[in-house]
Amino acid sequence: MKSQMSRLARLMLIGIVAVCVMFNGCGGSATAAEGTVIAEFEWEGKQQITLEEMMQEIAELPEYKQRKYKDKSGLEEYMTLMAESRLILCLAKDRKLDEDEEILKKVRDHLHKLMVDKITETEVDEKLVLTEEDYRLYYESNKEDYIDTENVELTCIAVSDEERAAEVLEQLKGGRDMVELATELSDRDELVGPGSDAQNPGQTGKIRRGAFPEGTEPFVDAAFEAAIGEIHDSVIKITVRGKNYFIVFRKDKHFEERQKTFDEDDVRRSVERSAERKKKKELMAQWLAELRDRAKVNIHSDLIPDLPPEEEEAEEEKVNEEDTAESEENRQESDESMAPEEESTSPE
Repeated sequence: MKSQMSRLARLMLIGIVAVCVMFNGCGGSATAAEGTVIAEFEWEGKQQITLEEMMQEIAELPEYKQRKYKDKSGLEEYMTLMAESRLILCLAKDRKLDEDEEILKKVRDHLHKLMVDKITETEVDEKLVLTEEDYRLYYESNKEDYIDTENVELTCIAVSDEERAAEVLEQLKGGRDMVELATELSDRDELVGPGSDAQNPGQTGKIRRGAFPEGTEPFVDAAFEAAIGEIHDSVIKITVRGKNYFIVFRKDKHFEERQKTFDEDDVRRSVERSAERKKKKELMAQWLAELRDRAKVNIHSDLIPDLPPEEEEAEEEKVNEEDTAESEENRQESDESMAPEEESTSPE
């Protein structure tokens, strides 16, 4: 079944490349081929496929797909797929699908989108040019977006059983290596919450105030207040979305808030993306304003009706239902409930 689906997908791709046959062949007079004929079939006259046609179609495929058709066996496979695709198109034309209004509407819609994309590329994208000075000016104007806030890194063991957590703390006080113990617990699927990454058992990565969900404050506060290199002297219990976590940790690093510099790789990438996005919005707004002025656009806002109250209420009720469903889903989450929010170099 999977092989058949894969073959159908290739047929569809080749059909897209050769869709002009739907209008130029398969019906009426036979196709007159120019070049080396490598396949032919009878459908209201003789239809032919040439080597030159096939090589041109392959050249228009994405590069990673072209690699599949580099040798003789690959070319033979493509030739077969090409013939099958044209047969399907011939059948479709026989059934007058080239006159089907639904299909033609989709063709027109797609054509319009391509035209809009192309003119936008010409009038906006190709005029999007920023210099090194532009990027640096954007950074200086938005430096508050590039602050590395105060954060700590811990080695942390979190379990869902209080007695187990107490045992862990006693072992650590007795000199047990914390990373080794975290790895052992991870192998037994006992770790939950912070430090439960199976690839790096016990490692929390950067912890920032406000990044964890409500209920984690006792743990986060203790993490910031602890001394570097010391194991916290007691098990910390927190409850997040109805799930209990019992945590033992050692503070490894503490970083004060700092201003990130423009030359840091992640900052520069973010600045370039954000500055280009901002400039593109400006160019787009300017271009559209010029178009409106040129066409003397006049919008009759007074003729646009207000949304009926009952529709507003229905929409509000729908939103409330979605919020309720989302809350229920959140309550059912287990270990993911302790996951911090994803970090971003810039809020954009």
